[in-house]
Amino acid sequence: MNILIILILVALLIGVMFLMCSVIAKIIVFGRRQTLEESWEWQMLNVPGARHFKKEDFENYTVTGYGGVLLHAAVLYAKKDKNRWIIMAHGYTDTRYGMLKYIQFFHKLGFHCVVYDERGHGENAPCPCSFGIREAKDLMAVIEDLHQRKGDRIRLGLLGESLGGATVLTALQYKPRVDFVVDDCGFADIIPILKAGLRRSRVPSFLVYPASRMAKRKYGESFTAARPVDHVRNNTIPLLIIHGAEDNFIPCEHSQMIKAAAKGYAELHLIPEAGHAGSAIKAPDQYLEILRNFLKKPEGGDCGDI
Repeated sequence: MNILIILILVALLIGVMFLMCSVIAKIIVFGRRQTLEESWEWQMLNVPGARHFKKEDFENYTVTGYGGVLLHAAVLYAKKDKNRWIIMAHGYTDTRYGMLKYIQFFHKLGFHCVVYDERGHGENAPCPCSFGIREAKDLMAVIEDLHQRKGDRIRLGLLGESLGGATVLTALQYKPRVDFVVDDCGFADIIPILKAGLRRSRVPSFLVYPASRMAKRKYGESFTAARPVDHVRNNTIPLLIIHGAEDNFIPCEHSQMIKAAAKGYAELHLIPEAGHAGSAIKAPDQYLEILRNFLKKPEGGDCGDI
C-alpha cells in the first residue's frame, strides 16, 4: 500500500513538472509583443535623434520568410543614393520601429535603411520565438529579397539588437551576401539568460532544460540550440560588437565571448553606464563615431568616405 501511494505521488509530481515546463516554455516563446504604435511612441519619447522621422517616410512592403511566414518590412531611403544599404533586426517583443535609434545614425551616414518585423512580432501573425534559429532563416530571405530588388553590387550590412543581434550572428552560418555585421547586445547563448529570468521569477533555474525539451516538442526548436556564438567561429565577415557595460539583462560577457570566438576581423566596444540596448541612447555621439570609424576601415565595413 505504501509503495502504491509513493507511485501515485511520483506520478503526480511528474505530471505537475510536465505541466509547469509546458507553461514555462509557452511563456518564454510567446512573450507579450509591442504594437507598432507602442514601439514608435517609445522611440519618439526616448530617442531625440529620431524625432524628425515620420511614419510616412517609410515605404512598406512584405517578404516571404522561412516556412512561408509573411514578414512586414519597410525601407527608409537615403537622401543621396550611394548604393549603401543596411538591414536591421530588432529585439524580442519589439517591432521594426524599435530600430529608429540606429536608423538615425545610418541615415546620416548615407545608408538606405531596411527594417522588418521578426516572425511573431509587429504586424506579423503570432508565432513562437526560436531565439535566432528560424529568425536567421527569415533574415536570409530578407537579404536575398533585397538583392533581387537592387542587384548584387550593393554595399550591404546587417545590424541586430538583442534578439536581433543573435539573429544576425546565427545567420552567419549561411554565409549571407553582406559586407559587414553590427551586433548590439546580442547573446552568445540563450540558456544563461533564461536561467536568470527564471531565478528572478523565483522558479528553479534547472527547469530551463525540461522546458527546452518541451519547446522542441511543441514549437519545433529547443532553447539549448540557440547559441549564436557557435556561428562566429568560421565567420570572415567584418564584425562590430557593441554592448552596454551596465547591461543587467544580457551581460557584456556575452559579447566578450563572441569577440573571443570570432575568426575574422572583429571589434568590441563597451559603452560606459549603458544598460540593455541602451548604448545608442546613452552615448549617441560616441556610437556614431564608432560606426563611422568601423565602416571606413578596409578591414571593417570598407564603405569609403562616410
